[in-house]
Amino acid sequence: MLKEINVVTIFPEIVKEWMKYGIVNKGIQKNIFSLNVYDLREWGLGNSKQIDDAPYGGGPGMVMMVEPIDKAITNIASNKNIFLTPSGKSFDQTILDELLEMPSLTIVCGRYEGFDKRVIDMHADYEISLGSVVVSGGEIPGMFVIEALVRNLPGVLGNEESLYYETFNDGMIDFPVYTRPERYKDYAVPEVLLSGDHKKIEKWKKENLKDI
Repeated sequence: MLKEINVVTIFPEIVKEWMKYGIVNKGIQKNIFSLNVYDLREWGLGNSKQIDDAPYGGGPGMVMMVEPIDKAITNIASNKNIFLTPSGKSFDQTILDELLEMPSLTIVCGRYEGFDKRVIDMHADYEISLGSVVVSGGEIPGMFVIEALVRNLPGVLGNEESLYYETFNDGMIDFPVYTRPERYKDYAVPEVLLSGDHKKIEKWKKENLKDI
């Protein structure tokens, strides 16, 4: 079971600020897992702590250099290493379940025009994408992956039953949900949910699950 998550980034403060809130903070405070954030520039080259350079063959932008990332991953030494890239495999419940079985993970957040391919060849156990779009860096996708993981760790959620009805569990999308008031404008809560008949309510929930 997952106990330690490491994040390598050139903007550690983004992740450190996010760690102060929500279920991620709750899991850390309850010692369910640890989340360690590393500044890639700790392993940068020379006095300037360089971590990027111009691409061979020309082209716009800069490329994240192989050596600093190699040193970071080697020093951290997790069970599995995750690189967040637009060309990676789409993140889904199957990958999530695999990652939950690993005692420790390192998530490497890219920037600029991406990683020198050699560091991916050397260290990537998983190349993960959140969709066929490009964002400026891997920090937000990394936080997405972390939150998806930690909410599945026992003791993190206030109500463990929430996981039973999770969207995407068993290839299904969750049933619709409602709260007060019972009627708003021309829209009403389904009568069965107000009936108090738990068997009928459970039947309604199952009937309103949708295939992915």
